[in-house]
Amino acid sequence: MIKLKFKPNPTQDFLTAIKKRVEQEFAAERLSYQANGEMLLKSFLLLSAYVLCYLVLISNTFQLPGIILLYVCLGVIKPLIGFNLTHDALHGSYTKNQKLNRFLGYSFDVNGTSSYIWKITHNVLHHTYTNIPGHDSDIDKAIWLRLSPKDPLLWFHRYQAYYAPILYCFTSLNWILFSDPLWIYREVRAGKISHKDAAIFTVLKAFSLGLFIGLPLYLLSTPWWYILVGYLSMQLVGGFMIALVFQLAHIIENVEFPEPNAVGEMENNWAAHEMLTTSNFATHNRWLSYFLGGLNFQIEHHLFPYVCHVHYPRISKIVKKAAQEFGYPYHEQPTFRQAIRSHLRVLNNLGNGEFKK
Repeated sequence: MIKLKFKPNPTQDFLTAIKKRVEQEFAAERLSYQANGEMLLKSFLLLSAYVLCYLVLISNTFQLPGIILLYVCLGVIKPLIGFNLTHDALHGSYTKNQKLNRFLGYSFDVNGTSSYIWKITHNVLHHTYTNIPGHDSDIDKAIWLRLSPKDPLLWFHRYQAYYAPILYCFTSLNWILFSDPLWIYREVRAGKISHKDAAIFTVLKAFSLGLFIGLPLYLLSTPWWYILVGYLSMQLVGGFMIALVFQLAHIIENVEFPEPNAVGEMENNWAAHEMLTTSNFATHNRWLSYFLGGLNFQIEHHLFPYVCHVHYPRISKIVKKAAQEFGYPYHEQPTFRQAIRSHLRVLNNLGNGEFKK
């Protein structure tokens, strides 16, 4: 993999300007970049709902329909916790206390996925090399999906707009049972990960499977396959929600897939690159913004990952105005439905070799 270089920022650049303006506004309002009272309340409500659903699940009072329903509820709440609490914690933006951020980040592992891998593939690779084929792990997927114009075009990709939503359902299961263990195994063999981190990964993976499969199997008097069907339902629902929300920010109309030149040099500076490759959606929908943890303000998140998402609506006004001043695009889809339709159109165009930014 070629080491990439972005162009240096100009003297009076966009990124410096918006950082200064945001800093001035937060100082004037005496605001912290970290979680506020609203964020703490939301975290408490989501975690309480999760624990309550789990306790009801293991109460041994339900048969198959009730067990599936409770697992599905866990499957819905799981990504909401990920969007709102875990995502911020792993970016170090939930609190100034980085040890507490790390502890909160382990909620990712409790659900079966790896916070260690996420911080590398998402925080580093995706946030630095957004939409760059061969460098952004979010678009370098299995052969079944063609998510960039550089990917090989195969005959079945013409149907990917129809089958992609089905594959999205398996996102969490793939992480839990295949890609995360394989990633850790390869890193251990290559000596790129400490035995401590590998041990933490293994212990938390076992804890997660024990929590959602082992303990219910032990406590419930229902047939064993009820539990497995319920667990599968939880992961399918959660996986679909996670995949869809993240896809709507970068695999969507108007965004670009820039590539480096032969020596790894990018055409733009990093901030300009982020504006070209990222899109917001449904930012005026307060309920959606509340539950998605500000991920619909994806532009602001990429430019200010160290700021808690509850502040993104305020920051977005500054970023949008500055983008106009500096001549940068500010991509956004007005509604959630329009964003989904746009994403499906891009999948269709990529699948037919007709991608247009």
